[in-house]
Parts: sequence; C-alpha cells; structure tokens
Amino acid sequence: MSSERIQRQIDRLLDEVEEAMSGQDWEAVGERARSVLRLDPENQDALSYLAAAERDQTPGTTQPAASDGSSSSSRSRLEQYIPKELLAKLEGVRRTGASSGERLVVTMLFCDVTGSTSAAESLDLEEWSEIMNGAFEHLISPVYRYEGTVARLMGDAILAFFGAPIAHEDDPQRAVLAGLDIVEDIRSYQAEVKTRWGLDFGVRVGINTGLVVVGEVGSDLRVEYTAMGDAINLAARMEQTAGPGTVQISAGTHDLIAPLFEFEGPESIEVKGKSEPVSAYRVLSEKKEPGSLRGIEGLSTPLVGRDSEISGLRGVLERLQDGRGAVVCLMGDAGLGKSSLLSELHAQWEKIAGKDAPWVENRGVSYNTTRPYGLFSHGTQQAIGITDGDSIETVRAKIAAAPGDLPSDVKEKVVHAIGVLLALETASDGP
Repeated sequence: MSSERIQRQIDRLLDEVEEAMSGQDWEAVGERARSVLRLDPENQDALSYLAAAERDQTPGTTQPAASDGSSSSSRSRLEQYIPKELLAKLEGVRRTGASSGERLVVTMLFCDVTGSTSAAESLDLEEWSEIMNGAFEHLISPVYRYEGTVARLMGDAILAFFGAPIAHEDDPQRAVLAGLDIVEDIRSYQAEVKTRWGLDFGVRVGINTGLVVVGEVGSDLRVEYTAMGDAINLAARMEQTAGPGTVQISAGTHDLIAPLFEFEGPESIEVKGKSEPVSAYRVLSEKKEPGSLRGIEGLSTPLVGRDSEISGLRGVLERLQDGRGAVVCLMGDAGLGKSSLLSELHAQWEKIAGKDAPWVENRGVSYNTTRPYGLFSHGTQQAIGITDGDSIETVRAKIAAAPGDLPSDVKEKVVHAIGVLLALETASDGP
C-alpha cells in the first residue's frame, strides 16, 4: 500500500472531520479522528480534533493541562481499556517516576494481525481502519486484564510489557495468559469480520523475557523502553515465526513457566544476528493440574517438625468424615512449607477416605484479585469437572447434573447459583 494513497486517505478523513465540526457532530468528529490516528498515530491535527470531540468543544478552547503536560486525548485512547485498579497504579508510578532509568527483567509480548497487508489492499482504508479499531479492543484488553502495559501501538500490532512499570512475581505467567486470552477473545470478532466484509484474518503472539532499560512513563499510559541486547528483537522474532492463532515463546520464558502450561516443541528458529538457531515453544493451554515453580520436579523431601500441625489437620479430616465441616487458616511466610503441609494433608485424606475420595485443590493467584468469585469459581469448575475445552452447552449440562438428587425447586436454585458464580447468568435471571 503506497504512502501516497495513505496520505490521500488521511487528507480526506481530515476534511470530513472539519465538515463534522461545522455541524457540531462530535461523535463523527471523534470517529474520523480515530480513523486518522490508526493510519498516523502521531497526527497532531487528529489528536487535537479528538480532544475537542471528547470535551464537546472546538480546538483552542482553554482546558487545564494534565499534571505532566501531556495530551489528554492520547491518554484517553488507552484509558478506556484499563481497569480502574490498574489505572490508579499507573498514575502512582507516573507521579513518582519510579521506573525511570531502571534495568529490569521484563516479559515482552508482540502481537499482530496476520493477513493485514492483503486485506488492507482489498478494502477502502477507512473500512480497514474500522476493522482494526475493533481488533485493537481484543488485543489490548487482555494485556491490561493481567496488569501489563501497552508500550507501543503500531498499524496492525501491539507491543506490551509485563514487569514494568508495575512488576509482579509472576509476570511471565501473566504475559502468556494474556497471549492465550488474545487468541481466544479474537475468535468472535474474526467471525464478525468474515460475515460483514468477507475477510479472513488471524492474530499471532510472540513472547520473550529479558533485560531492558525502562525510560519515562508516558503520559498516555504507555511506557517507552530501550532494550538491552536483543531481548526485544527475540520477542519480535517469536511473533514473526508464530503460526496464525498461536502463542510462541522463547526458551527463556519457557523455563520460567514450564510447570504451568502445556506446550509443543521445542522448535529451532533462525534469528538474524545469532550464529545458532534458538529454541521456541508453542503454548497450548494451562495445565489442568499445574506443577510447582519451586523445587526440583520429581523430587520431594519429607516433612519434618510439623507433627502438631499434621495432628490437628488429621483431626479435622476425621470430623469431616462424620459430616462436620471446618475452615482452617494456615499462615506463614514463603518457603516455610505450606505447600508441603498441604501435600501431606492430601496424603492423610487418602489414607482415611481412600484413593478415590473427592479432593478439590484450588489456589488464589494475584491476577484474580479484581475478578468476582475468582477463587471459588475455579474450584467449582474443578469440582464439577468443567474443562477449558468444554462448549457452553457442555458446561450447562455439567452444571445441571451437579446438584444430584434434590427437590426440583431447590435444584433449580442451586443450578442458578452455580451459573452466577461462573458468570453464565446474572442474579436477576434466577428463580
């Protein structure tokens, strides 16, 4: 697609913006300005018009500047996707400048739309811009869902970082989950585009973990980074060699999350500037029974010095067999053996109730803190036997069978409550 043609399209869109401005049609002004920004993200005229549309006034009208001197219009382009809890954290980082000049290990995620070049050539540029507007919603939202940061928006791609400006102990895991969500979330939009425009397109995701130097936190809630070595280049190569609808990660990222996901690979990939091929893995899904990131796989150590705790927990299990439930709170710093004690508890339960006795084990994760019933919904799915590959119809059938032999009116309420817990129904839908 020639730059001359793109410029003609931009000029036409800007003419339409001015026409909409004269009629005070602010919705049209905002729509056309966003279309320009998809073609030229730094177009100052479009930024100005978009700012005017968002405050329903013409450019040049006095408005208090942002505290960091930034353009409120560019901020708003990403703010619409950001959960308010994450937005507050980003604002705090921006005020303190905490991440400026730091050397950090960051997990980088590249994602682009496959087939975009041929698709754009077959459509009017404004139509393609409309398609990409919708696509970006599905690319960006999962990044913020796991508290990553969009570092760069490109014509048909995004670059996101997990680990800066906000760092978590599980950033590689968050990045991979975001990648899987992107691939899954885009499916319904792909069908919509196919129906409306007759186009087939896909997305692919590449991920790498490496050292970067973090620059200033951008006023538009994006962060500019300068990579140390080839960390970003390798992430880009992971994306470029990934198949449509897949998430491909480097060996470095794989080593950090291997017990948690199912993979294909490794596969050797040629990378420019490297004398030897590098290894890449395709992420398939989360493991139904994830392993531990701590310790050495296949090795375990005996539990020593916890006789009183084990005795107390065994008493709870014995009372459970008599129909008396209990809630036990076990607290301790990381590394003191809580997981080992839980494993011992499971072993004791099998001795008391038998190998086939029901046992549902669930874990709270940091990225679920803003999800209603996150801990309980995962455990409920496990108890009912719901898996990631189940269709909605299969899930509903498993829920309907879960209560067993209960009176019909009670069963209906239980099924509805489970549906609400798993976000399949709303509370107002119930009996």
